[in-house]
Amino acid sequence: MEARQLKSKRHRGCILSEAGRHKLQFQLSQLESQKGYKFTLPVLARRTQLIDSQGLHSTTIKKIVEQQTGVDERSIRTFFQSLELELEPQDYHPADQQQSLVKLVGTNHEPKAIELEPSQSPDFPGGPVPLNSPYYIEQPVLQARACSEISRPGGLIRVKASRKMGKSSFALRLLHHATSLGYHVLQVDLKQADEAVFSSIDRFLRWLFTALSYQLDRPSTLDDYWNEQAGSKVSGTIYLQQVLLKEAAIPIVLVFNEINRVFEYPVIFREFLPLLRSWYEEAKSGSTLQKLRFVLSYSTEIYVPLNLNQSPFNVGLPINLRDLTAEEVQVLANSYGLSSEIVSPLMELVDGHPYLIQLAFYYLWNGQTTLPDLLLKAASPVGIYANHLHQCLSNLQDGAGLAEAFQRVVQADAGVSLELEVARKLESLGLIKFDDDCHAQPSCLLYQQFFGSR
Repeated sequence: MEARQLKSKRHRGCILSEAGRHKLQFQLSQLESQKGYKFTLPVLARRTQLIDSQGLHSTTIKKIVEQQTGVDERSIRTFFQSLELELEPQDYHPADQQQSLVKLVGTNHEPKAIELEPSQSPDFPGGPVPLNSPYYIEQPVLQARACSEISRPGGLIRVKASRKMGKSSFALRLLHHATSLGYHVLQVDLKQADEAVFSSIDRFLRWLFTALSYQLDRPSTLDDYWNEQAGSKVSGTIYLQQVLLKEAAIPIVLVFNEINRVFEYPVIFREFLPLLRSWYEEAKSGSTLQKLRFVLSYSTEIYVPLNLNQSPFNVGLPINLRDLTAEEVQVLANSYGLSSEIVSPLMELVDGHPYLIQLAFYYLWNGQTTLPDLLLKAASPVGIYANHLHQCLSNLQDGAGLAEAFQRVVQADAGVSLELEVARKLESLGLIKFDDDCHAQPSCLLYQQFFGSR
């Protein structure tokens, strides 16, 4: 009878991981900013009907959001699709998994479960590594500098790294510090903006300030401040000072995620980036703008033609994220409870790439592969890196001339000289690094093996 009662209490289905919850909350914030209204449970339920004729009940959506009760994977997938999100393996896990994450004590043959410890189990790599996770390599010097800079009026931090190098994990910790100081954090993800937003500086700035107004729970009154004779930049700056900042009792952190997207639109970067620089300079001078702090996240060097005195990318504090060292990979291996013997061959394969290292450790930790099998199949369609490699291949095929340029790189015996625009895009994808002569090489052996055979 007792066994049946215990079995009936067992949580079934799937629940969101911390990475999935963060991804969901950020998307909801962005969509609410764009639409101009709150996404209540009834609103969310109606959106799911656009994906599935029956849709999801509000109770099911509540279970997904609160992460307390398992639901079937199809429901989570439908919910994500209704919010224009793709459900990935790292976004959820079996609800029963929490039941096994316990401390076992005692020396007898019947271990006693006394404490649930979900934080000790690693999430599937891909999203930001949760705060206080043992599976994150701290960078105390960079983090201390960034925390100091964000506390200053007009402080500006530039976080640069290619894809999957840990920008979101670093930013998560920085913004957690800002929140602990009582600051208000406003996120601007340029990947969320419609293509039409980049058609003119006027439209871009109106989109930006509408999104910021909504995140501050203030009605947008742009039309009251937008003056055609003054121009969009002056109108926007006045709106920022007199509406968004004038009554702000606490500093505001403006976070621009993947700001390098504006590099693709000359009509925008020639107007907006100097405007951003002017806000930074005015914030340093003691005006209302001193309530602002800036965080710029981007995945490439800056090759767009800008006057040095108008660029926001040569001021503030630069944070350049790098590959993990062998010593750091060893520390990470210890966190997973893995042998130190795996460090050297993995470093040879992926050269300390944070995501690729974490992915290998995750599969080795849960017993889904062994090191010899991982190394043998690494660049194959059935290896643990298959999805990542095919995503890289898709990115190359989507960019004009990228596939041909990278083919030259992987087939050459030495570094290759590339056009700046092509080099910028390949670097932002994390596929190349540069030697001392600024010639491009594959960033790791894995890419050399996979793309060299294609």
